[in-house]
Amino acid sequence: MRRSAFLILLLWSSLPALAHQGPPFPILEDQRAGPYAVSVWTDPDVGTGTFFVVLEPPKGRSLPTRTRARIGLQPVSRRLAEVLYEAEPQKVSYGARYFTPVRLDKEERWRVRVLLDGSEGGGELTAEVEATPDGTIGPIALALYLMPFLAVGFLWLKAVLRRRESTG
Repeated sequence: MRRSAFLILLLWSSLPALAHQGPPFPILEDQRAGPYAVSVWTDPDVGTGTFFVVLEPPKGRSLPTRTRARIGLQPVSRRLAEVLYEAEPQKVSYGARYFTPVRLDKEERWRVRVLLDGSEGGGELTAEVEATPDGTIGPIALALYLMPFLAVGFLWLKAVLRRRESTG
């Protein structure tokens, strides 16, 4: 029994970690789109993912007024039609940053289209991103993670009961 449990644990721990855990990461950096230098950051969790569009003004100039950023998402497989999300501006000290939560219903590759519009023109960029599990653990993983703590508690209780028997 111990050997098989050890073997299962060894095999389970050697599987590659495919899920993304942590802060957003860039999928486009310093790309030109119309009058904009654009970077796009994402945390593409299945369920609700997030996208940030960061704009920098051209050297010696300011960003065009009334700039609008949208994110278009569609599975690479084209099983769904593209959905456009309006990104809301966030307050920053330099340039501009836009944020939008998005719906990703399945772990797969998604085509990302960034649409920018402003008073001095617009631009469009495309990229692909892989949607990843959201990092929540299910009931089986919870039970697995609790096992060591339950085992220590069981051994502690057993030691306390033995001590009572030997002193009583």
